Amino acid sequence: MASKASQRQKQTKNLLVAVAILIAVVIICVCVLRFGFPDKWDAMMDALFSRELTDGVLRVNFIDVGQGDGIYIEFPDGSDMLIDMGSTRGFSASRAVETLSDLNVDDRVDHLMLTHTDLDHVAYLDEIIEEFDVANIYMPNIKAEPSLTTQKGPALAAQIDKLDPNKLALFTDPDCVNTAAYAEFFIAALSEENCTIHLNVDSDERSNDVVIKGDGYVFTFYCPTQRFYDDNNLNSAEKLNAVSPVGILQFNGRRIVFTGDSNELNEPIVEKRVGYLDCDVLKVAHHGSATSSTLDFLHAVNCEYAVISCGESNSYHHPTQAALDRLRAQDMTVYRTDLNGTVTLTVDGDGKISFETQKQASEAEIFKGQDAK
Repeated sequence: MASKASQRQKQTKNLLVAVAILIAVVIICVCVLRFGFPDKWDAMMDALFSRELTDGVLRVNFIDVGQGDGIYIEFPDGSDMLIDMGSTRGFSASRAVETLSDLNVDDRVDHLMLTHTDLDHVAYLDEIIEEFDVANIYMPNIKAEPSLTTQKGPALAAQIDKLDPNKLALFTDPDCVNTAAYAEFFIAALSEENCTIHLNVDSDERSNDVVIKGDGYVFTFYCPTQRFYDDNNLNSAEKLNAVSPVGILQFNGRRIVFTGDSNELNEPIVEKRVGYLDCDVLKVAHHGSATSSTLDFLHAVNCEYAVISCGESNSYHHPTQAALDRLRAQDMTVYRTDLNGTVTLTVDGDGKISFETQKQASEAEIFKGQDAK
């Protein structure tokens, strides 16, 4: 009996040693993965704890609208979102409606966001709203006040006066925008039936008040706070660009960053709120202007791919060589709508990223700015 007891003790001791070794190996593997391969660690944590992998497919269409922005997102659960749709050159309202009709399957847009009021982001949204049933519209805290000295101004102002006063009361900032394009969007948005208006405003820098969730994905927006609006009069193009929300879309362990025309005014604010967040794809801010996608911001989101929406031979010389050099320094693979046409990003059920373009361009062409000599 003593021999059997001794044997059991020996077996128990061996089992405990084996468990201790296994635990040590697991700890070593976790440390190696966490600190040696942070990208893989983040993807694994997202898959295990943030979002389980789903079999659906996420598609992001960076539409070639010329000098402007138009992004159509097809979520894996069948819902969709349009972020901006406008240009100053190279596109038209009829083409915008036709392009979206080709991509959209049910004449309904679940989410439509205007990042800011510039013509190259807003120009065709009123026609989109008229042609499609839109369930949710996200827009800046800026009221339209069209200039009465222009041809369209008085008629547009009269239409605004007839809008639902409860909806008009949502817009609390004293600053207004007087362009006809924004007024036409403003009227269409607040007139849309069975549609909820959301303002791109966060309560404070610790809050994300605009978050869109679905099957396997979360789309979190870092919007200007109410204090940002209170502290800034929107009397310059630079300040109007800075109300652009930065959105981070997470799906199957991947993160895609959307920026509108963010610049050196709001990017540092977003950097502090985000901290360091390992991402995958960046929609380059402000069409690749010299004052957007700053180096600190690029470090904060740390993407491998970038997409620039810009027009051929545009008068703004976007993208600039300075912006492209910063992207190259980050060793990023870059796509441009002026050279590649519409760029479609797909993230599949395994989290694999792929890109499809209408046209091909060499690396030398991609990294040559339109302001280069």
